[in-house]
Amino acid sequence: MKKNNKKNNKKNTNKIKDKELEIKGFFWVHVAGIVVVVAGVMGYGLIGEFIFGYDNSSALSMLAMIPIMSIAYLLIMRPIIRSIRQRMYVLAKAMEDVAEGDLSCQIDLEGTREYRELYKHFNIMASELKKSREEMENFTNEFAHEFKTPITAISGFADVLLESENEISREERREYLELISDESKRLLRLSQNTLLLSKVEAMQIVIEKVDYDLAEQIRKCLILLSKSIENKNIEIEMDEDLKLPYYGNQEIMQHVWINLLNNAIKFTPENGKITINGSEKNTITVSIADTGIGMDEATIEKIFDKFYQNDPVSLTKGSGIGLSIVKRIVTLCDGNITVISHPGKGSEFIVDLPITKRK
Repeated sequence: MKKNNKKNNKKNTNKIKDKELEIKGFFWVHVAGIVVVVAGVMGYGLIGEFIFGYDNSSALSMLAMIPIMSIAYLLIMRPIIRSIRQRMYVLAKAMEDVAEGDLSCQIDLEGTREYRELYKHFNIMASELKKSREEMENFTNEFAHEFKTPITAISGFADVLLESENEISREERREYLELISDESKRLLRLSQNTLLLSKVEAMQIVIEKVDYDLAEQIRKCLILLSKSIENKNIEIEMDEDLKLPYYGNQEIMQHVWINLLNNAIKFTPENGKITINGSEKNTITVSIADTGIGMDEATIEKIFDKFYQNDPVSLTKGSGIGLSIVKRIVTLCDGNITVISHPGKGSEFIVDLPITKRK
């Protein structure tokens, strides 16, 4: 019974709004049209009197045309205005549905004629809003899951240490403490990367640009990661004389190289090799190639997705956000990033950036 009442109320509300749209939206159109008709007839009468020499009675007799012209105007304009009103109501109703949370709303484009482009853009907007909401929901769920994993590990190992204080060996204690430390660092990285991802996704333009050398920036990133490189005895090949002048934001671009180099180090086995090349022609191109495990086509398609990880059994799991950050930053800079990889033959990430100059 309540459902039927709600449906009836909704129908009544729609009818009221439809009527309001008709009265408020087009009442003044009719008034303005009749005023134009009256002014036109009177103007024609005055022109006839002063230019064509009509006498006063002839000019005044033309006023009798006003009711006829007004009726003709209403007969012609009423179906036109009704059609416009109906088209507007369709759009207004669709906007109301979206405002109430129905992002699956789509307007049928069949027979919409001159309104087709307007309805088409509305449908695109609704689809993008729906996609954004789904991505946000997925992001929230994945974010909660990724945070839960290290927190559970930290809590579990800490409980073991507390409950078995006198029953575990010094070696086991050290192992548990190392695991707690690793998971804490992972949680910290996840927090930092998530905040960074939120920041760059909210950015629409890159500001605080300066002239600097991309190649020198990459060399500094290699110094920051030197410990990880030395631990795996990885050979780094990069032209010492390479220079890549670039006008951009140093801070966000550093995240690109740190994440790409970290990724290469992580998947490159001991005694492997990472090759860094750069060139400046139509664009600035930087490639970072490794001799790691490589990827198949299915993995390449997902590699830039948030929280996607290609190493589910690795002991050094990452956050799965790094490459999403890279993709977003490169896109913000009007650049492009591509991946060439084959299983067992390593991977190569190629970043193309436009050549920009200080304005």
